Amino acid sequence: MNIMVCIKQVLDNASVPKLDPATGRVVTEGVETIANPFDLNALEGALRLTDVHGGEVSVITVGNEECKTVLKLGLAMGAAHAYLVKAPDGQEQDSWSVSYLLSRAITSLGPFDLVLCGKQAIDDDSAQVGGSIARLLNMTQVTYVEEIQEVSSESITVKRAGNSGSEIIAARLPALLTCEKSLGEPRYPTLKRTRMANRVDIPALDCTEIGADPDRAGALVKVQMVYAPEPRQRGELLRGEPEEITRLAVARLVEQKII
Repeated sequence: MNIMVCIKQVLDNASVPKLDPATGRVVTEGVETIANPFDLNALEGALRLTDVHGGEVSVITVGNEECKTVLKLGLAMGAAHAYLVKAPDGQEQDSWSVSYLLSRAITSLGPFDLVLCGKQAIDDDSAQVGGSIARLLNMTQVTYVEEIQEVSSESITVKRAGNSGSEIIAARLPALLTCEKSLGEPRYPTLKRTRMANRVDIPALDCTEIGADPDRAGALVKVQMVYAPEPRQRGELLRGEPEEITRLAVARLVEQKII
């Protein structure tokens, strides 16, 4: 099987985001970054498929040179190839533009039997990129995949999280899957593969190389402002006997015109 896995570099979720008051943007300089956790689950699922069925796994991301860090992690985990897609200078990116660039790159590098993405990125939680890539590639799409049950040369059978429970879905290949954490706990990179990954010269592909239109590679959504919510006011703790607490609670609700 030939599988492409899309990976995003995000801010470390152990850090508290800070806003630049001048620009209204999240401060990224000097902040630790990690690979989006759901994308690593997708990568693990891809590696398990090739462990059983043979083939190769590639990893790809959109970003700058710093984003090669997550690609090297993908190589250290077992991916055979890694690709960085560079957006045109001076253009902001949103879910649409990232999807467009990834779809053009996947087309130029393929064909692929499967494209795997995490179910969402933990920075913006939009969960739009996977579905948009599938639409742009006119590819079968299955979202929120919990388990891959069976694969043949023409189809794949998966279990996905539905609104009222799990569903068993059979889909034609090629297909794009967005993956849940339960698809697989990411394996630890081996020391040997980590050393090899650090020596790999990862290609940086521009719009010309992937056949993308630079005029379509910018964000359609313009963020006007990002701001932190007002801190919640400290609540009032009512003490006393149950009857007294009930009376006080009702009085406070009436004062606030809640009841």
